Amino acid sequence: MRCETCGAPAVVRNGACVFCRTPIRESDAPVELLTYLADHLPLARTKRFGIIGRGLVRRLDINVDGERFRARAVRGRLLLEPDLPPAQWVERLLERLSKVASADADVRARLLRAGWALR
Repeated sequence: MRCETCGAPAVVRNGACVFCRTPIRESDAPVELLTYLADHLPLARTKRFGIIGRGLVRRLDINVDGERFRARAVRGRLLLEPDLPPAQWVERLLERLSKVASADADVRARLLRAGWALR
């Protein structure tokens, strides 16, 4: 399932999409979240399933504002570092990205173009 407003995989926090804050009901924190983040965060290092450079992302690693965020897809489940529920993990990542975006116009433009709400 995807958010109808920003197109992100459905990750809900407090009844709203964690990316754009549009009200949505269901959340499944799909493994596709890693591919979505990799497509929108070019600074992220990734490893993919299948052919090099194609397919779903199975590992994502990004350092933002001095904090390291790692995620792996294992047997259809997300394993996240720091160890938080998916919605809190994404919220924390977006908070750090928003802080960087306040000083970097390119990052700010990318986040806003993706439809993500700055924190």
